[in-house]
Amino acid sequence: MANTLATRKQAEAIKQRMSEIRTELPYDVDDARRRVRQLSDWKYHMARHPLPVLAVAAGIGYLLVPKKQSGSETGGRSSATGHCDCSSADGQAAAKPTVKRGFVGGITGALASLAMRQLTSIAANQINHLLSKPKTP
Repeated sequence: MANTLATRKQAEAIKQRMSEIRTELPYDVDDARRRVRQLSDWKYHMARHPLPVLAVAAGIGYLLVPKKQSGSETGGRSSATGHCDCSSADGQAAAKPTVKRGFVGGITGALASLAMRQLTSIAANQINHLLSKPKTP
């Protein structure tokens, strides 16, 4: 292979480009790490696309919540014919109906819980701010 001016220029160009790649590589790696961290952060996605994230969260929540049991699986309170099983020792539980929350009640309870947490956090921050103020005469 001949060592001509063209091959020397190509070799120099390749060396120059490799040098540039070496200097840019740490910055590219840092940028890739930042992007991976950003893509795995749910708050980032919530800020950019709130409705799809809420829809996915509601769908996952719907799939995770167990379904209602049928009336025949009440644990001995009624027989297969539908009559009362009065020999059961659970007479008080049979007389007292259980209260079941619906979908709206569950959402309302969750929102109320979040609101109470937020209010408690705000109150604690305000008290901390008042207590940490330097006293002026």
